[in-house]
Amino acid sequence: MAGSADIIVSDWFFVASQRAAGTHLCFSPFSSASGGVMVPTASPVRSLSDLAGLRLGVAGGPLDKSWLLVQAAARSEGGADLAKTAQLTYGAPPLLNAALQRNQLDAVLTYWNFAARLDGAGFRQAFSVGECAQILGLSDRLSLIGFVFHEDWATQNIAAINGFLAAVAAAEAIMADNQAEWQSIRPMMDAADDVLFESLRRRFIEGIRQAPPEVQESDAARLFTIVRRAGGAQVTDGLDALPEGVFWPSHDG
Repeated sequence: MAGSADIIVSDWFFVASQRAAGTHLCFSPFSSASGGVMVPTASPVRSLSDLAGLRLGVAGGPLDKSWLLVQAAARSEGGADLAKTAQLTYGAPPLLNAALQRNQLDAVLTYWNFAARLDGAGFRQAFSVGECAQILGLSDRLSLIGFVFHEDWATQNIAAINGFLAAVAAAEAIMADNQAEWQSIRPMMDAADDVLFESLRRRFIEGIRQAPPEVQESDAARLFTIVRRAGGAQVTDGLDALPEGVFWPSHDG
């Protein structure tokens, strides 16, 4: 916001609130990787309604977008109000992972990279945030996070922004198909064993597949309404609808 960086990674909710306030930021989707609800392998949890009465850890806090989406999906699927029926603990993902492993929680809703760390430690994903989106009639390939930049800067530097986005797409294509490239970045991944390494790699690659731009925009507008209904005006900074211009359009370089 101070102009010391041209591009950051953030979510389009931030862009929406800034545009409404008069700061014209734009958003370009980066990853559709989504977290999910992780439970012990032997857990009986198979559906959203099964979480009622259980000790559920939620990463981020009560206004976390994934949590609001899960709540909306639970109400749509069976009428359960998880905010009232589950025993909730909000916290940082590493702390929630540790609590789940110590049997202090029955389930944890967490981000994809922290879910990956539970994959090989005796836990399974009961359902993903993407599956909750599908319950609500949205694409499971909707990207909440992406590249954020000032619209004025981008329009004055079309070749730079489009070149950057093209380079990212090319890099992702390599990562999706080339095992050798993953070995080169493995030292930076903090993956102590092959199981964790493969889980992180698999979940990242799953996030490369994204919904088409027109679906991203229409679903984002619908999701904005859903989370506002679930979390109130405070979660959308008082906005009733997604402002125009949030998503960066395709440009010829």
